Amino acid sequence: MPSADAKGLLLGLPELGEVLGDTDLKEIQSYAEPQLMAGKIDPYNCRYRAIASSSGVSLGSPAIAGNVSRGVGGQSATQAVAVFDKPEQVAEALKTIKHQWGLCPDGDIFFIEAGSENLRWVPYPISDEGGRLGTTIKRDGLPRNCHHVAVGKANAVVETTVCGDGDGAPRANTIADRILAKIPG
Repeated sequence: MPSADAKGLLLGLPELGEVLGDTDLKEIQSYAEPQLMAGKIDPYNCRYRAIASSSGVSLGSPAIAGNVSRGVGGQSATQAVAVFDKPEQVAEALKTIKHQWGLCPDGDIFFIEAGSENLRWVPYPISDEGGRLGTTIKRDGLPRNCHHVAVGKANAVVETTVCGDGDGAPRANTIADRILAKIPG
């Protein structure tokens, strides 16, 4: 797949809203490079679990397209695609993502700075089901959680994160599946 096609693989707001169950989505950020969050995450290594496109996708300088959308109800979704020159680079990127997610130990509280607040989050175990990686982080003491998925196909890695109240895994996986369906091979 040509790297120029990366942005065209992302879901549009109507389809993304349908998956999230939120019709009032607004895109709040778009990007074309690995993400290094402006805010602070402590310990630093937990940023890889919390932020899509913050780890393995920087290997080999792939073409990256991604965006973050948020709804009125507070749900948010990040979707990103990294298109590599060679399909072999996808396996290496996923291996790196899994390793970097593991640098933030399951159950150890970490903090994300949001404005003047330090929000407490807890990472849960990493799943690896046939090369599809998943991890959930939950707000300590609140129903808010984010589920992060990373999966590859052909010469592309797809990452999605869905944050909201309740289980975000089904929605994050649906977004990833819909993007994967657009990738030839």
